[in-house]
Parts: sequence; C-alpha cells; structure tokens
Amino acid sequence: MDHSQHSSPGYLTPSFHYLALDREESIGRISTTPILHQRISRVKRPHTKSRRGCYSCKSRRVKCQETKPACANCIRKDIDCHYPDEDRERAVVAQKPLTPASSNSADSSSTLSTPQISLASFTGDDLRFWHHFLVDARPHLPFGDEDSWLSTIPAFAHDCPHLLHAMLSLGASYSALVSPSGKDHYSSAIAHRSQALQSLSATIAKGADATVLEMDGALATCYTLTFQAHCMSDGIVDFAVMVRGCGLVTDWYFTQPETRESKLFKNVKSPQHMGEMITGWLPKGVYPLCEAEKIDVCIAALDRLRPLIDSEAQGCVYSALRQAYAALLISHRHAFMQLVVIYAEWARMDNVAFLQFIAPGNHVSRALFMHYIVLDSFMRPVYAELMKRRNVGAGGGHFLIYRWADAIYTGLPGDMRELVEEPLGYLAMDMLPEVERHRGRYPQWERELRGLAEWLRGRFSQDVLEMYNI
Repeated sequence: MDHSQHSSPGYLTPSFHYLALDREESIGRISTTPILHQRISRVKRPHTKSRRGCYSCKSRRVKCQETKPACANCIRKDIDCHYPDEDRERAVVAQKPLTPASSNSADSSSTLSTPQISLASFTGDDLRFWHHFLVDARPHLPFGDEDSWLSTIPAFAHDCPHLLHAMLSLGASYSALVSPSGKDHYSSAIAHRSQALQSLSATIAKGADATVLEMDGALATCYTLTFQAHCMSDGIVDFAVMVRGCGLVTDWYFTQPETRESKLFKNVKSPQHMGEMITGWLPKGVYPLCEAEKIDVCIAALDRLRPLIDSEAQGCVYSALRQAYAALLISHRHAFMQLVVIYAEWARMDNVAFLQFIAPGNHVSRALFMHYIVLDSFMRPVYAELMKRRNVGAGGGHFLIYRWADAIYTGLPGDMRELVEEPLGYLAMDMLPEVERHRGRYPQWERELRGLAEWLRGRFSQDVLEMYNI
C-alpha cells in the first residue's frame, strides 16, 4: 500500500475527484459582495439578473434563462434544476448578503473572506430543518468539541455554503424519518446534500493552498454528512466516503505549523491527547462485550470470505475487522481502538483503490461492509458509555443500520448471501430488544420501528417475536 500520499496536504485533491466541481461554479458560489454605499444621486441601472430563476443560478448569482423544466445553465453543467414555488417564494423575506467582517479586527484570520449567505433562497421548511439539526440531529464528534455544534459551528456556517447545506441536509433527513409527512422532505435532503458536496469539493481541491478556516469548514461538513448518511437506507458507502473525508482532512492539520491551529476544533491538532482522552472515558476493566460463541461464528463467516479477497484494500479491511471482532472479547477500550483501525484503513487507501473498494459491483467489499455493520451494532455498549461520560444525550435511532444490512444482503448474488447469513442473523437478534426500548423511550421513531419490526418478522418465529413484544 502506498502511504506517500500523506506526506503533504495535496493528497486531499484526488480523494474527492468524483465530487469535482468546476472552478467557475465554485467561484460563483463563494463570491465577494461589495459594501453598499449611500449616494445622494445615482443612475439606476437596469436589472440584468433573473428574479424568478432556479436555485442553482440564484446561488451562483448568474442570470437564469427561466426555462422549464430546466434552464440552459443547469443543462450545460449537468446538474438538477429546481425552481422555488412562486407562492412560497413571495412569503420568504429576502435579505441581501451582508458584508464580510472588517479586516481591521483584532484577529482578521478568524473571519472568513467570503460574505454571509443570502437567505433569499431558503424556505420555511429549511428553518424547520435547521431546528431539527440543532435540537435533535447535530453531530457529537469530534471528541471534546461537542458543544461547538450548538454555538460556534452554526455561526460559522453562515459564511460556509457547504457546511450550511450539509446541516440542512441532516436536519431534512431527520425530519423525513420522524415527521408525519416526512417523505415530503426526502427531496430536500438530497438537494441540500448535493449542493454541500459540490461546494465541498471546490474547497478540498485547494489542497495545500487552503486556509485553516476553509479546512475547518470542510471537516465540519464531513462530520455532518457522515451523520446524515446514517439516515439513508443505503448509506453505508456514503458513510465510508465521509469517514474517509474526515480522516483525510484531519491529517491535513498534522502537516501544518503549530501557529496554524484550528479555530473550531480544539483537539484536532493533538491526536495523542485525543486518544488518551477517549480511552480515559471508557472503563478500565477487562471484560467482554459479547459472548465468545457469537464472535466465533462471526469470525468463521468472515474467514470464509478470505479466499475471495483479490485486492490489498480488501485484505487490510478484512484483517482490521477480524481484530475488531477479537477485541470485543477483551474490553470496551480494546474494541474502540480496533474500530478506529477500520476507519483508518478507509482513509489510507489511495484514491483508485478506494473507488474500486466501494464500486457497486464489488460484492466482496459489500460483504465486508456487512461485517462492519454487525460490529457497529455490537459496539453499542461502548457508544453508550462514551455518551454518558461526555454528558451527551442520546436520541435513539441507531437501529436504522439494519436498513444498511438489508440493502447489502438483497444486493448480493445468492451464493454470496450464504456467506453473510449468520452475521446478519446475529444483527437481527441484537435488534430485537430495540423495538420495545425505542417505543418506551423514543416515541418519535414509531413510524420507522414498523419497518424494523416487519424486517424481524421475516427472520424469527412468532414465539420469539412475542417474547420481545413485537
């Protein structure tokens, strides 16, 4: 495996090449706005921009042809074209972009060089998504910076388009899952995610030329989209992509001088301190999280994949998964540290290897992802302990990973399904108590719990289901 890609921040560019955004569009999204000066007399120039253009043209501040179903600009750039509802648009109070903070401030490096984002393109639904993000769905990573998501980061997002759209995407995805009319919000979640990824790729592409603040925004966006992937029924690949992004951007900080410290994340420059802090929150005792028999069966199923492994990337992930299973038999601390190794393997792959690993037709990789999902379910006692020690409230919903497993299982050919059948059965068994637990503690998940209950009915007898009140 080639590790030379980590020698400089420039390695960030290829890892997001499949999200590439051309330079013209990125400049249009992050443009500067001149300060408006009052004049006693002036010549009023004719308005040249469209007033009822699509969202994409509005955000790029270019004239829209206003042709439907798609304008020429969106057709040329091969992007989705969405027009605001005219009645809803009239109800939105348009606000001109504010000017950037003065360069004469005490610390000009702590402010963005871009203007605050116009609110004209946002709707009442977006305000609800923002509320859901702050109250219910905000990330609780990186460790030690949980409180930033309630104050510093939301304020920062007003000057960071990809972060703002990522936060709205996560809020929309959460709303789509828990609201009575949630299905209406799926398209909004996808639209905001798409805009976040397009703008994020322009920032990532700067590599060594990026500023600390730009990478702060990129890291916050990657964390937000990582959590948003949990809301997607087939989001395991998106999750891996964004976890990889978090790792690559975090590594960028380690190449910077000590004077270039993150303005948003106080622990990102000290990996050793962070490791000590995390493990310090976990119990120091040595006792297993799972029964040895269960882990032995899962390891045996994993080993049956070994003859099918045909790449170094698959081999590294296989080894990391096997060690993580074994760590579940030792302690919370061992299990957590081995789980981090899996994430590190995703980040270590070069771009070509990673794209091959996540390719839709790579069934061996999908089977390896299945084992990660099972491991993640077994890790719930570790997550609960970390949340408790950090005083982070839990909102439920972790059972949604069963949808990832189901999407992988149904997408595998018949002979490959047999290789993951036993781990999938243990995942289902692990999910049985979650139905009653969520009904009692998290009633907002009732609608999604019906999907889990239906999935479990296809795997257990009626006697077992009744035992768990299903």
